[in-house]
Amino acid sequence: MTNIKLEGLTEQERKAVLEIVKEYSETGNSSKLKDILYEDWKEIPVDILTFIKDDNYLGRAWKDPEGNLKLFPYWENLLPKIFPDPYTTSVNNLIESGGRGLGKSEIAVTCMLYMIYRLMCLKNPHAYYNLKVTEKFAFAFMNITKTLSENIGINKFQSTVQLSP
Repeated sequence: MTNIKLEGLTEQERKAVLEIVKEYSETGNSSKLKDILYEDWKEIPVDILTFIKDDNYLGRAWKDPEGNLKLFPYWENLLPKIFPDPYTTSVNNLIESGGRGLGKSEIAVTCMLYMIYRLMCLKNPHAYYNLKVTEKFAFAFMNITKTLSENIGINKFQSTVQLSP
């Protein structure tokens, strides 16, 4: 069994961790962990692949007219590493490079939409990220030129959003 390090936690936090571990060891689930998560979230976000494949999210934008998913296997394997669960992003910056047609812009738009979606699932995004209410969340499209940023990033973003319920 892996050792759980509890240094730096308050007595209340230690008690909660041990209760969660006990619940998982006994039932494979933890109502205490769900309660803690729901303190911050009005809706628990779906994972990145569900977000891409499910028609209730971006599925319509990612499928051809016959309903076949157009996500390259490379991205299907990499995206869960970038977003290992619905609450975590494993990188602070993602720089994509490579030839035309590899899906870089589509993935950039999808990652941005997923982060916006998760933000919208929070009860209080400013409190969650420890920001003043006067601060704004910002997402930027960057490319070699402003025109490319608009034509590729913003247009793909808008088209994708319009297909998502």
